[in-house]
Amino acid sequence: MNGAALTISTSNPLSSALPFSMSVAGSSSSSAGRVGVCNGGWWGIDVRPGVYTGTFYTYGAYTGDFALSLEGLKGEVFASLSLPSSSVGAGWSQHNFTLYPQSVAPNSNNSFCITFDPSKASGSLNFNFISLFPPTYNGRPNGNRIELMQALGGTLPSFLRLPGGNNLEGSEYLVLSIHLELHA
Repeated sequence: MNGAALTISTSNPLSSALPFSMSVAGSSSSSAGRVGVCNGGWWGIDVRPGVYTGTFYTYGAYTGDFALSLEGLKGEVFASLSLPSSSVGAGWSQHNFTLYPQSVAPNSNNSFCITFDPSKASGSLNFNFISLFPPTYNGRPNGNRIELMQALGGTLPSFLRLPGGNNLEGSEYLVLSIHLELHA
């Protein structure tokens, strides 16, 4: 975005499970003074009024604010936030945020964007584990989709376990457990 120079970095991984990060730096063609990235999710982001929570990690020193937004394909902004940076030079910093869209987007051609002023950064900033959650069932952090849980609840199951089961107890215990819970 705005002439940002993007590269994939393997130095200073966030964790062994997340060894790659996205390095974002300003360039001489950064015309608007801010650089960053936008992501449209898998097939766009369905924006409706509610509480959208998220987090992202940065590596590198940055003394400015991050501009976070939910934006439409034509540049319309459905929610935005200026988030002060807690980035430090030699370590990962977590940034938590909440966005509050006030209107329904006309379609799902929407993106989540993060921008920053590269003149307030000591070189590039690395980003990792960028996450955005729409409103969830019963408002639970990292919860399930509302319409999915309402549909499952509408079937009036006698037993429902999410995200699923495991076989840690062994197959005999698992069969007995399911039998008792379904026929209790």
